[in-house]
Amino acid sequence: MKTLLFITACFIVLQNAVAQSASPANIPSKTTTRQPIAEGANVWGVFHGRVPCQTMAEVMHISVHANCEKLKWGFTFFQDPQTQKPTTYAWDGSLFRDKPRTGKWTLVKGTAENPEATVIQLDPDQPEKSIYLLKGDENVLFILDGSKKLMVGGDYLSYTFNRVSNRVTN
Repeated sequence: MKTLLFITACFIVLQNAVAQSASPANIPSKTTTRQPIAEGANVWGVFHGRVPCQTMAEVMHISVHANCEKLKWGFTFFQDPQTQKPTTYAWDGSLFRDKPRTGKWTLVKGTAENPEATVIQLDPDQPEKSIYLLKGDENVLFILDGSKKLMVGGDYLSYTFNRVSNRVTN
């Protein structure tokens, strides 16, 4: 009887090991959204991330519920396909569920710590609405505060956005 139980247990363990083998269904998604990712010559990049709610509400000068803990956001930056100069952006996710925030964006130079840093400025034509994102490299953006200083996150949330599209820019 012990032998039969041992053989049955071994069979179950081996069957479960085979069920966990690599297959296309086990490959994680490159994105955190169910929405299609914009692609094409007019897309400079698509970035997603999660940020602390209360601090971002202060930066954006908006009111949020006291229990708002995190915001899930996605940025899609569009460019002129010929010149590759910035044109418009779409900002979706928490706070913009019904309709993405849209506007113009531009690349500017300088942060509080590095005058040569490349910074994305959202809504340069509306400084009171401007949000600044530091270009860490081709695949990472960091939110800057109103003084163009890095915002520091914690163990749970940060102020970092990662590229989710396959397109890599220069």
